[in-house]
Amino acid sequence: MNKERLLKIIEDMKECVADIDECIEVLGKDNNDKIIIKLAKSSLRQLFVSFHTILEDFSSIVLKELKKFKVGITLSESLSILRESNVFDEETYVFLEKSRLIRNRISHRYKEPNHEELVTHIGKYRDKLDVIIEIAKGYLNS
Repeated sequence: MNKERLLKIIEDMKECVADIDECIEVLGKDNNDKIIIKLAKSSLRQLFVSFHTILEDFSSIVLKELKKFKVGITLSESLSILRESNVFDEETYVFLEKSRLIRNRISHRYKEPNHEELVTHIGKYRDKLDVIIEIAKGYLNS
């Protein structure tokens, strides 16, 4: 496994999650600054999408390690294979599938989730972001 690439993925995940946390914090405050709120909402959407882009990179290197990588594989297929290979537990897989669908709605701008839906989703599954980072870290020692 390319450890340098994996380290970069882990760093990017950590930074992205820290930025998501900051956006959630800003949005949770009683703030009357409409520009700050607008920027935080926009940033949260983009960070959520970015996390999934990083997740795709992580998935591809793990699939290569498992010798299950295919050119053109979708994130949905990747997550399913990673679940079957016990890389992710069932709860984490369910979170990732729900997140993937929300990410698609944001990226492709159809039935875009409203701000409250995204914040609720992140709040409900926030711990799973850390679980994914820990799973990635586990591959540093393999």
